[in-house]
Amino acid sequence: MVLKYLVIILSTLFLIAGCSGRKPEVTWTAEEYFQYALEMYQDEDYFEAINEFTIVILRYPGSTVADSAQFYLASCHYSLEEFIISAAEFSKLINNMPQSPLVPEAQFMLAESYYAMSPRPALDQEYSVKALREYQIFLEDFPRDPRREDAERKIYLLREKLAEKQLQNADLYRKMMEFNSSIIYYDIVLERYYDTEFADDALLGKALSYMEMEDYEAAKEILLSFKDKFPKSELIDTVDWYLKRAIARVDDDTEN
Repeated sequence: MVLKYLVIILSTLFLIAGCSGRKPEVTWTAEEYFQYALEMYQDEDYFEAINEFTIVILRYPGSTVADSAQFYLASCHYSLEEFIISAAEFSKLINNMPQSPLVPEAQFMLAESYYAMSPRPALDQEYSVKALREYQIFLEDFPRDPRREDAERKIYLLREKLAEKQLQNADLYRKMMEFNSSIIYYDIVLERYYDTEFADDALLGKALSYMEMEDYEAAKEILLSFKDKFPKSELIDTVDWYLKRAIARVDDDTEN
């Protein structure tokens, strides 16, 4: 009985050894080694694939697969959600191998790496700014790329997020009665993000800052311009209420 089980165990071990796959050989060409690494990537064995793609890059730097190895190395880190590293590795391909046909995809994935790190509006938006810049470079350099629509959609989302962040800053300064600072941030929204859904909020906030500074003439002019710029805004009733108040205070000041 013991011999029977020993035979089964040994057979199993031999079977495992036989199915364990090939190992790198010193005689392999760059293409063979790259294919070996690519199989690991396709099996989602990203940690091992990183090691093997790195060997391809270092051992065969001038080969026809060096750019592909660099791209998949970056893609491994992206798949592992190591986005700072993936951004750095995609950048290496773009900067060091500018003639590679993989540059358009690498540029898009560089933007995607930063986009993946873009946080909610209340937090620091460093990576949102970087993602926006890289998507814009992508559109400028590769305007006919099939990923254009996706890049444009994410640029829109990033601009909305950045506008909301600046609006939050402005509202915070207004609550703190730092009205000059609040106006600066409202103007940032109006000048940089005029086409976002937060532009009308910013213009009303700017008018309210002047109201609270008792500069009713400036507030009146801003509220009048609001009605011209955003006639269909959901804030129009609020604007009308403050406009009547601002006009009344201007008239009082004139009479006095």
